[in-house]
Amino acid sequence: MKYNYLAVIIPAKWLPQNTEQAHAQAWAAVTQLLLPNLGELYSRFYPANRPWGQDISAPYSVVLGREDPVTFLNVLYQAKQRRDDAVAFHSVGMLSNINLDQTKRIGDTLVCLVTPDGSNKALEAHSVWHLAMMEGIFLPDCGLYYLEHKKAIPDPELEKAVSACPAGYALCAVTLEMMEG
Repeated sequence: MKYNYLAVIIPAKWLPQNTEQAHAQAWAAVTQLLLPNLGELYSRFYPANRPWGQDISAPYSVVLGREDPVTFLNVLYQAKQRRDDAVAFHSVGMLSNINLDQTKRIGDTLVCLVTPDGSNKALEAHSVWHLAMMEGIFLPDCGLYYLEHKKAIPDPELEKAVSACPAGYALCAVTLEMMEG
């Protein structure tokens, strides 16, 4: 069974102070994010007790940064790595399928026009992945998702703020089982 891990970042301001209620509410928010794509992009999802080798013993695999900043930051780091790996994979996939005869220079920028005409499925798939990421569309291989901002790749200032102040956030680790075929 193929699966991906996902870490969803949730602002603590959305969650109650009661730890038990915060875990449940964070899981409910993540469930709302994931349910629309269930059966289309993945066959099922559930809390990840050991994402990327990091033990999480909290209910629903929700790590409250205020209670366990070390685990929060460790999982966040792993999730960022997986997101960056996915970006690199799709970038290489896209670039290796570009016809260099289609590129042209506009000022200092090299531009490649891509026409989704069905002639190059790999190029289309990798290009669509990048466009979806830019639009904030949730993708199961993104590794990390900022729920409040509805994107996997936020502004660098937000990533710094989350790392600098884990107490202001919760992280929910999820296992996504991929569809067969």
